Amino acid sequence: MIVVVIVADSVRADAPGYAGGAARTDTLDRVAGEGVSASHAIASAGWTVPSLISLTTGTFPHRVGVARWRHPFPRRRPTLMSAFAAAGFDVQTLVHNPRFCLANTGFRGTVGDSEVPDQVVQALRAPAGTDRFVFVQHWWTHLPYRNEYIPKRNWRALCDEAIAEMGGRPEQSVPRLRGEYHDALSWFDRELLPRYLEAASSSGQDVLFCFTADHGENWGSSVPEGHRVEHMYDLHGRWLTDETTRVPLLFWGKGIQPGSLRGFFRGVDLAPTLCALAGVPWPGPLPSDDRPTVVERGVGEQGQGLILDGEDLASAVQTGGETGLADALTVTSHNAVKPPRYPKSGRRMWCRFGLRTPLARYQWDGLYGLRDHDRLDGSRRGFLQRLTSPELRTWSRFARERSSGVGPADLVDKEHFASFPRPGGGEDDDGSLEEPMRLLGYGD
Repeated sequence: MIVVVIVADSVRADAPGYAGGAARTDTLDRVAGEGVSASHAIASAGWTVPSLISLTTGTFPHRVGVARWRHPFPRRRPTLMSAFAAAGFDVQTLVHNPRFCLANTGFRGTVGDSEVPDQVVQALRAPAGTDRFVFVQHWWTHLPYRNEYIPKRNWRALCDEAIAEMGGRPEQSVPRLRGEYHDALSWFDRELLPRYLEAASSSGQDVLFCFTADHGENWGSSVPEGHRVEHMYDLHGRWLTDETTRVPLLFWGKGIQPGSLRGFFRGVDLAPTLCALAGVPWPGPLPSDDRPTVVERGVGEQGQGLILDGEDLASAVQTGGETGLADALTVTSHNAVKPPRYPKSGRRMWCRFGLRTPLARYQWDGLYGLRDHDRLDGSRRGFLQRLTSPELRTWSRFARERSSGVGPADLVDKEHFASFPRPGGGEDDDGSLEEPMRLLGYGD
Protein backbone atom coordinates (compact mmCIF):
# COMPACT_ATOMS: atom_id res chain seq x y z
CA MET A 1 0.00 0.00 0.00
CA ILE A 2 1.14 3.54 -0.67
CA VAL A 3 -0.29 6.38 1.40
CA VAL A 4 0.20 9.87 -0.04
CA VAL A 5 -0.43 13.21 1.67
CA ILE A 6 0.02 16.40 -0.34
CA VAL A 7 -0.19 19.66 1.60
CA ALA A 8 -0.34 22.55 -0.87
CA ASP A 9 0.83 25.78 0.74
CA SER A 10 -1.67 28.64 1.07
CA VAL A 11 -4.51 26.98 -0.87
CA ARG A 12 -7.86 28.21 0.39
CA ALA A 13 -10.99 26.06 0.33
CA ASP A 14 -12.73 28.06 -2.39
CA ALA A 15 -9.80 28.11 -4.85
CA PRO A 16 -10.18 24.74 -6.70
CA GLY A 17 -12.64 24.35 -9.52
CA TYR A 18 -14.71 21.66 -7.79
CA ALA A 19 -15.39 24.19 -4.99
CA GLY A 20 -16.46 26.88 -7.45
CA GLY A 21 -13.06 28.57 -7.49
CA ALA A 22 -11.33 30.41 -10.31
CA ALA A 23 -8.52 27.87 -10.65
CA ARG A 24 -8.93 25.26 -13.36
CA THR A 25 -8.31 22.00 -11.52
CA ASP A 26 -9.50 19.14 -13.72
CA THR A 27 -7.45 16.57 -11.79
CA LEU A 28 -8.62 17.66 -8.36
CA ASP A 29 -12.17 17.88 -9.72
CA ARG A 30 -11.94 14.24 -10.83
CA VAL A 31 -10.46 13.15 -7.51
CA ALA A 32 -13.20 15.03 -5.65
CA GLY A 33 -15.84 13.31 -7.77
CA GLU A 34 -14.40 9.84 -7.21
CA GLY A 35 -13.54 10.35 -3.54
CA VAL A 36 -14.70 12.33 -0.52
CA SER A 37 -14.39 16.09 -0.16
CA ALA A 38 -14.86 18.11 3.03
CA SER A 39 -16.80 21.35 2.90
CA HIS A 40 -15.59 22.65 6.26
CA ALA A 41 -11.99 21.61 6.76
CA ILE A 42 -10.36 24.11 9.12
CA ALA A 43 -6.62 24.54 9.60
CA SER A 44 -5.58 24.11 13.22
CA ALA A 45 -2.99 26.87 12.93
CA GLY A 46 -2.78 30.10 10.99
CA TRP A 47 0.52 29.68 9.13
CA THR A 48 2.90 27.03 7.88
CA VAL A 49 5.16 25.99 10.77
CA PRO A 50 2.54 25.51 13.51
CA SER A 51 0.06 24.14 10.96
CA LEU A 52 2.43 21.39 9.81
CA ILE A 53 3.07 20.62 13.48
CA SER A 54 -0.67 20.19 14.08
CA LEU A 55 -1.16 18.09 10.92
CA THR A 56 1.65 15.69 11.79
CA THR A 57 1.15 15.43 15.58
CA GLY A 58 -2.65 15.48 15.87
CA THR A 59 -2.19 18.14 18.56
CA PHE A 60 -2.82 21.88 18.62
CA PRO A 61 0.52 23.67 18.33
CA HIS A 62 0.28 25.62 21.57
CA ARG A 63 0.54 22.30 23.41
CA VAL A 64 3.68 21.35 21.47
CA GLY A 65 5.59 24.64 21.80
CA VAL A 66 7.11 24.79 18.32
CA ALA A 67 6.73 27.87 16.10
CA ARG A 68 10.13 27.77 14.41
CA TRP A 69 11.85 24.74 12.97
CA ARG A 70 14.77 25.38 15.30
CA HIS A 71 12.55 25.18 18.38
CA PRO A 72 13.29 21.70 19.78
CA PHE A 73 10.53 19.12 19.52
CA PRO A 74 9.18 17.32 22.62
CA ARG A 75 10.90 13.97 23.17
CA ARG A 76 8.66 10.90 22.77
CA ARG A 77 5.88 12.84 21.01
CA PRO A 78 4.58 10.72 18.11
CA THR A 79 3.99 11.97 14.59
CA LEU A 80 2.48 10.66 11.38
CA MET A 81 5.98 9.74 10.27
CA SER A 82 6.83 7.79 13.42
CA ALA A 83 3.45 6.00 13.42
CA PHE A 84 3.79 4.80 9.82
CA ALA A 85 7.43 3.84 10.33
CA ALA A 86 6.53 1.76 13.41
CA ALA A 87 3.91 -0.04 11.29
CA GLY A 88 6.58 -1.07 8.78
CA PHE A 89 6.07 1.61 6.15
CA ASP A 90 8.97 3.16 4.28
CA VAL A 91 8.57 6.87 5.10
CA GLN A 92 9.47 9.55 2.56
CA THR A 93 9.13 13.27 3.39
CA LEU A 94 9.51 15.95 0.71
CA VAL A 95 9.38 19.59 1.75
CA HIS A 96 10.34 22.97 0.32
CA ASN A 97 13.16 23.59 2.83
CA PRO A 98 14.66 20.17 3.57
CA ARG A 99 17.28 21.56 5.89
CA PHE A 100 14.77 22.77 8.46
CA CYS A 101 11.16 21.84 7.65
CA LEU A 102 10.00 19.15 10.13
CA ALA A 103 13.67 18.34 10.89
CA ASN A 104 13.13 19.11 14.59
CA THR A 105 10.64 16.24 14.89
CA GLY A 106 13.54 13.81 15.15
CA PHE A 107 12.36 11.43 12.42
CA ARG A 108 11.22 12.30 8.91
CA GLY A 109 12.28 9.18 7.04
CA THR A 110 14.00 9.68 3.70
CA VAL A 111 14.03 13.41 2.99
CA GLY A 112 13.70 15.05 -0.42
CA ASP A 113 13.06 18.49 -1.90
CA SER A 114 9.50 19.10 -3.07
CA GLU A 115 10.81 21.88 -5.34
CA VAL A 116 12.38 19.12 -7.43
CA PRO A 117 9.32 17.30 -8.85
CA ASP A 118 11.44 14.41 -10.09
CA GLN A 119 12.36 13.65 -6.47
CA VAL A 120 8.66 13.54 -5.58
CA VAL A 121 7.95 11.19 -8.49
CA GLN A 122 10.81 8.93 -7.45
CA ALA A 123 9.51 8.76 -3.88
CA LEU A 124 6.02 7.89 -5.12
CA ARG A 125 7.25 5.00 -7.29
CA ALA A 126 7.35 2.48 -4.49
CA PRO A 127 8.56 -0.99 -5.50
CA ALA A 128 5.82 -3.61 -5.67
CA GLY A 129 5.25 -5.18 -2.29
CA THR A 130 6.61 -2.18 -0.38
CA ASP A 131 4.34 -0.26 2.00
CA ARG A 132 5.27 3.40 1.71
CA PHE A 133 4.09 6.66 3.30
CA VAL A 134 4.88 9.82 1.30
CA PHE A 135 4.35 13.31 2.77
CA VAL A 136 4.71 16.18 0.28
CA GLN A 137 4.62 19.89 1.05
CA HIS A 138 4.01 21.63 -2.29
CA TRP A 139 5.42 25.15 -2.06
CA TRP A 140 4.78 26.97 -5.32
CA THR A 141 1.19 27.98 -4.49
CA HIS A 142 2.74 30.32 -1.89
CA LEU A 143 3.52 33.96 -2.68
CA PRO A 144 4.98 34.94 -5.16
CA TYR A 145 3.06 32.13 -6.95
CA ARG A 146 5.83 31.03 -9.31
CA ASN A 147 6.04 27.44 -10.53
CA GLU A 148 9.81 27.19 -10.37
CA TYR A 149 12.60 27.20 -7.85
CA ILE A 150 13.58 30.79 -6.98
CA PRO A 151 16.82 31.59 -5.13
CA LYS A 152 16.13 33.04 -1.70
CA ARG A 153 17.31 36.56 -2.54
CA ASN A 154 15.02 36.77 -5.56
CA TRP A 155 12.14 35.18 -3.66
CA ARG A 156 12.44 37.74 -0.89
CA ALA A 157 12.50 40.64 -3.37
CA LEU A 158 9.42 39.38 -5.20
CA CYS A 159 7.51 38.95 -1.93
CA ASP A 160 8.51 42.41 -0.68
CA GLU A 161 7.37 43.97 -3.94
CA ALA A 162 4.00 42.21 -3.88
CA ILE A 163 3.34 43.12 -0.22
CA ALA A 164 4.24 46.76 -0.85
CA GLU A 165 1.86 46.86 -3.81
CA MET A 166 -0.99 45.35 -1.79
CA GLY A 167 -0.44 47.88 0.97
CA GLY A 168 -0.18 50.88 -1.34
CA ARG A 169 -2.13 50.05 -4.51
CA PRO A 170 -4.50 47.18 -3.66
CA GLU A 171 -7.00 47.99 -6.40
CA GLN A 172 -4.30 47.37 -9.01
CA SER A 173 -2.23 44.61 -7.42
CA VAL A 174 -4.81 42.36 -5.77
CA PRO A 175 -6.64 41.26 -8.97
CA ARG A 176 -3.30 40.49 -10.61
CA LEU A 177 -2.01 38.52 -7.61
CA ARG A 178 -5.27 36.59 -7.31
CA GLY A 179 -4.90 35.63 -10.95
CA GLU A 180 -1.30 34.50 -10.47
CA TYR A 181 -2.34 32.52 -7.39
CA HIS A 182 -5.08 30.67 -9.26
CA ASP A 183 -2.71 30.12 -12.19
CA ALA A 184 -0.18 28.52 -9.82
CA LEU A 185 -2.79 26.10 -8.48
CA SER A 186 -4.00 25.33 -12.02
CA TRP A 187 -0.42 24.62 -13.11
CA PHE A 188 0.12 22.24 -10.18
CA ASP A 189 -3.11 20.44 -11.03
CA ARG A 190 -2.24 20.18 -14.72
CA GLU A 191 1.52 19.58 -14.72
CA LEU A 192 2.40 17.87 -11.43
CA LEU A 193 -0.59 16.19 -9.82
CA PRO A 194 -1.27 13.77 -12.74
CA ARG A 195 2.42 12.77 -12.67
CA TYR A 196 2.27 12.22 -8.93
CA LEU A 197 -0.90 10.11 -9.05
CA GLU A 198 0.45 8.05 -11.95
CA ALA A 199 3.70 7.42 -10.07
CA ALA A 200 1.83 6.38 -6.93
CA SER A 201 -0.23 3.89 -8.96
CA SER A 202 2.66 2.57 -11.06
CA SER A 203 3.40 -0.50 -8.93
CA GLY A 204 -0.20 -1.66 -8.96
CA GLN A 205 -0.52 -1.40 -5.19
CA ASP A 206 -3.47 0.09 -3.35
CA VAL A 207 -3.24 3.88 -3.09
CA LEU A 208 -4.71 6.07 -0.36
CA PHE A 209 -4.44 9.73 -1.30
CA CYS A 210 -5.13 12.88 0.72
CA PHE A 211 -4.93 16.47 -0.52
CA THR A 212 -5.18 19.46 1.80
CA ALA A 213 -3.46 22.76 2.69
CA ASP A 214 -1.70 24.23 5.70
CA HIS A 215 -3.77 27.44 5.66
CA GLY A 216 -5.65 29.71 3.29
CA GLU A 217 -4.76 33.09 1.82
CA ASN A 218 -6.16 36.60 1.63
CA TRP A 219 -5.04 39.75 -0.11
CA GLY A 220 -6.35 42.26 2.40
CA SER A 221 -9.94 41.06 2.75
CA SER A 222 -9.31 39.67 6.25
CA VAL A 223 -7.38 42.68 7.51
CA PRO A 224 -9.49 44.62 10.07
CA GLU A 225 -10.64 48.15 9.38
CA GLY A 226 -7.87 50.62 10.02
CA HIS A 227 -5.12 48.16 9.02
CA ARG A 228 -3.52 47.44 5.68
CA VAL A 229 -1.34 44.69 4.30
CA GLU A 230 2.17 45.28 5.64
CA HIS A 231 3.67 41.84 6.02
CA MET A 232 3.44 38.23 4.91
CA TYR A 233 1.51 37.44 8.09
CA ASP A 234 -1.28 39.74 6.90
CA LEU A 235 -1.89 37.32 4.01
CA HIS A 236 -2.09 34.36 6.40
CA GLY A 237 -1.19 33.77 10.02
CA ARG A 238 -2.31 36.96 11.70
CA TRP A 239 -6.04 37.23 10.94
CA LEU A 240 -8.06 34.06 11.60
CA THR A 241 -11.02 34.37 9.25
CA ASP A 242 -12.54 31.92 6.77
CA GLU A 243 -10.23 33.13 4.00
CA THR A 244 -7.17 32.13 5.99
CA THR A 245 -8.40 29.09 7.94
CA ARG A 246 -10.71 27.13 5.60
CA VAL A 247 -8.73 24.71 3.44
CA PRO A 248 -9.50 22.01 0.86
CA LEU A 249 -9.56 18.39 1.98
CA LEU A 250 -9.92 15.37 -0.31
CA PHE A 251 -9.57 11.65 0.32
CA TRP A 252 -9.37 9.23 -2.59
CA GLY A 253 -8.37 5.62 -3.15
CA LYS A 254 -8.52 2.46 -1.06
CA GLY A 255 -11.68 2.16 1.00
CA ILE A 256 -13.03 5.58 -0.01
CA GLN A 257 -16.49 5.79 -1.55
CA PRO A 258 -17.68 8.89 -3.46
CA GLY A 259 -19.36 11.35 -1.17
CA SER A 260 -19.22 14.61 0.74
CA LEU A 261 -17.88 14.90 4.27
CA ARG A 262 -20.28 16.98 6.35
CA GLY A 263 -19.39 18.86 9.49
CA PHE A 264 -16.04 20.18 10.64
CA PHE A 265 -12.73 18.43 10.01
CA ARG A 266 -9.76 20.01 11.80
CA GLY A 267 -6.11 19.83 10.91
CA VAL A 268 -5.42 17.90 14.12
CA ASP A 269 -7.83 15.18 12.94
CA LEU A 270 -5.71 14.27 9.91
CA ALA A 271 -3.15 12.07 11.70
CA PRO A 272 -5.56 9.77 13.59
CA THR A 273 -7.96 9.61 10.62
CA LEU A 274 -5.29 8.80 8.04
CA CYS A 275 -3.77 6.14 10.27
CA ALA A 276 -7.17 4.51 10.77
CA LEU A 277 -7.87 4.53 7.02
CA ALA A 278 -4.51 2.84 6.41
CA GLY A 279 -4.88 0.34 9.24
CA VAL A 280 -1.94 1.87 11.13
CA PRO A 281 -2.13 2.21 14.95
CA TRP A 282 -2.26 5.81 16.14
CA PRO A 283 -0.26 7.11 17.85
CA GLY A 284 1.73 3.89 17.83
CA PRO A 285 4.72 3.29 20.10
CA LEU A 286 6.31 6.42 21.48
CA PRO A 287 9.45 7.25 19.50
CA SER A 288 12.74 7.18 21.37
CA ASP A 289 15.12 9.78 20.04
CA ASP A 290 18.13 11.44 21.61
CA ARG A 291 18.98 13.86 18.81
CA PRO A 292 19.81 17.48 19.71
CA THR A 293 16.56 18.61 18.03
CA VAL A 294 14.36 17.12 20.78
CA VAL A 295 13.83 18.24 24.35
CA GLU A 296 12.46 16.62 27.52
CA ARG A 297 9.00 18.09 27.84
CA GLY A 298 5.60 16.90 28.96
CA VAL A 299 5.62 13.26 27.79
CA GLY A 300 6.71 10.56 30.22
CA GLU A 301 8.40 7.29 29.30
CA GLN A 302 5.06 5.45 29.48
CA GLY A 303 3.19 8.19 27.62
CA GLN A 304 1.90 9.97 30.69
CA GLY A 305 1.18 13.63 29.95
CA LEU A 306 0.76 13.05 26.21
CA ILE A 307 -2.16 15.15 24.89
CA LEU A 308 -3.63 14.28 21.49
CA ASP A 309 -6.42 16.58 20.32
CA GLY A 310 -7.31 14.95 17.01
CA GLU A 311 -10.20 12.53 16.54
CA ASP A 312 -10.43 9.49 14.29
CA LEU A 313 -13.00 10.46 11.65
CA ALA A 314 -12.28 7.54 9.33
CA SER A 315 -15.81 6.14 9.43
CA ALA A 316 -17.26 9.48 8.31
CA VAL A 317 -14.62 9.73 5.56
CA GLN A 318 -15.30 6.23 4.24
CA THR A 319 -19.04 6.80 4.01
CA GLY A 320 -19.12 10.50 3.23
CA GLY A 321 -20.97 11.08 6.48
CA GLU A 322 -21.19 13.57 9.32
CA THR A 323 -18.10 14.18 11.48
CA GLY A 324 -20.09 15.19 14.54
CA LEU A 325 -17.67 17.96 15.54
CA ALA A 326 -19.42 21.04 16.89
CA ASP A 327 -16.66 23.53 16.14
CA ALA A 328 -13.08 23.96 14.95
CA LEU A 329 -10.31 25.79 16.81
CA THR A 330 -7.42 27.57 15.08
CA VAL A 331 -4.31 28.76 16.91
CA THR A 332 -1.63 31.11 15.68
CA SER A 333 1.69 32.13 17.15
CA HIS A 334 3.13 35.51 17.90
CA ASN A 335 4.11 36.80 14.47
CA ALA A 336 7.72 37.71 15.32
CA VAL A 337 7.44 41.06 13.55
CA LYS A 338 6.67 43.50 16.40
CA PRO A 339 8.70 42.76 18.47
CA PRO A 340 10.91 40.82 16.07
CA ARG A 341 11.70 37.96 18.46
CA TYR A 342 9.65 35.01 19.60
CA PRO A 343 8.86 35.32 23.32
CA LYS A 344 9.71 32.61 25.84
CA SER A 345 6.33 32.73 27.55
CA GLY A 346 3.66 30.40 26.23
CA ARG A 347 0.98 32.99 26.98
CA ARG A 348 2.77 35.52 24.79
CA MET A 349 3.77 33.03 22.11
CA TRP A 350 0.25 31.62 21.59
CA CYS A 351 -1.94 34.66 22.08
CA ARG A 352 -4.42 34.55 19.17
CA PHE A 353 -7.20 32.01 18.75
CA GLY A 354 -10.04 31.56 16.31
CA LEU A 355 -13.14 29.40 16.50
CA ARG A 356 -15.53 28.42 13.73
CA THR A 357 -19.01 27.15 14.58
CA PRO A 358 -21.90 26.52 12.17
CA LEU A 359 -23.37 29.94 12.95
CA ALA A 360 -20.46 32.12 13.99
CA ARG A 361 -16.79 32.91 13.63
CA TYR A 362 -14.72 34.20 16.56
CA GLN A 363 -11.25 35.70 16.85
CA TRP A 364 -9.52 36.65 20.08
CA ASP A 365 -6.09 37.98 20.98
CA GLY A 366 -5.38 37.93 24.69
CA LEU A 367 -2.19 39.95 24.32
CA TYR A 368 -3.41 42.90 22.26
CA GLY A 369 -7.08 42.87 23.23
CA LEU A 370 -8.48 42.02 19.79
CA ARG A 371 -11.96 40.50 19.97
CA ASP A 372 -13.98 39.85 16.83
CA HIS A 373 -17.26 37.98 16.36
CA ASP A 374 -19.26 37.46 13.17
CA ARG A 375 -22.76 36.00 13.23
CA LEU A 376 -22.84 34.12 9.92
CA ASP A 377 -26.63 33.84 9.87
CA GLY A 378 -27.01 37.63 9.98
CA SER A 379 -28.82 37.67 13.32
CA ARG A 380 -28.08 40.08 16.14
CA ARG A 381 -28.14 39.54 19.90
CA GLY A 382 -28.90 42.03 22.62
CA PHE A 383 -26.59 42.82 25.53
CA LEU A 384 -28.35 40.55 28.06
CA GLN A 385 -28.41 37.67 25.58
CA ARG A 386 -24.66 38.00 25.04
CA LEU A 387 -23.98 37.73 28.78
CA THR A 388 -25.36 34.18 28.85
CA SER A 389 -24.74 33.14 25.25
CA PRO A 390 -22.16 30.83 23.65
CA GLU A 391 -20.12 33.95 22.91
CA LEU A 392 -19.23 34.40 26.58
CA ARG A 393 -18.30 30.74 26.93
CA THR A 394 -16.11 31.04 23.83
CA TRP A 395 -14.08 33.94 25.23
CA SER A 396 -13.57 31.92 28.44
CA ARG A 397 -12.48 28.92 26.39
CA PHE A 398 -9.92 31.03 24.54
CA ALA A 399 -8.50 32.27 27.85
CA ARG A 400 -8.13 28.69 29.12
CA GLU A 401 -6.42 27.61 25.91
CA ARG A 402 -4.02 30.52 26.13
CA SER A 403 -3.17 29.64 29.73
CA SER A 404 -2.22 26.13 28.62
CA GLY A 405 0.18 27.36 25.92
CA VAL A 406 3.75 26.05 26.11
CA GLY A 407 6.61 28.44 25.42
CA PRO A 408 9.49 27.43 23.15
CA ALA A 409 12.74 25.98 24.41
CA ASP A 410 16.09 27.46 23.36
CA LEU A 411 16.85 27.29 19.66
CA VAL A 412 18.76 24.31 18.37
CA ASP A 413 22.11 25.26 16.88
CA LYS A 414 22.03 25.33 13.09
CA GLU A 415 24.96 22.94 12.88
CA HIS A 416 22.60 20.12 13.87
CA PHE A 417 20.56 20.59 10.67
CA ALA A 418 22.14 19.02 7.61
CA SER A 419 22.50 21.11 4.45
CA PHE A 420 20.86 19.99 1.22
CA PRO A 421 21.83 20.81 -2.37
CA ARG A 422 19.38 23.14 -4.08
CA PRO A 423 18.13 23.19 -7.68
CA GLY A 424 20.72 24.79 -9.92
CA GLY A 425 23.57 23.99 -7.51
CA GLY A 426 24.65 25.34 -4.15
CA GLU A 427 23.18 24.70 -0.72
CA ASP A 428 19.85 25.74 0.69
CA ASP A 429 21.18 28.34 3.13
CA ASP A 430 24.14 30.66 2.74
CA GLY A 431 23.28 32.77 5.80
CA SER A 432 22.98 36.05 3.92
CA LEU A 433 19.18 36.24 4.24
CA GLU A 434 18.75 34.47 7.54
CA GLU A 435 17.04 37.30 9.43
CA PRO A 436 14.66 38.55 6.71
CA MET A 437 13.69 34.98 5.79
CA ARG A 438 13.09 34.14 9.44
CA LEU A 439 10.83 37.16 9.83
CA LEU A 440 8.80 35.87 6.92
CA GLY A 441 8.56 32.55 8.71
CA TYR A 442 10.06 30.41 5.97
CA GLY A 443 13.75 30.25 6.71
CA ASP A 444 15.48 29.52 9.97
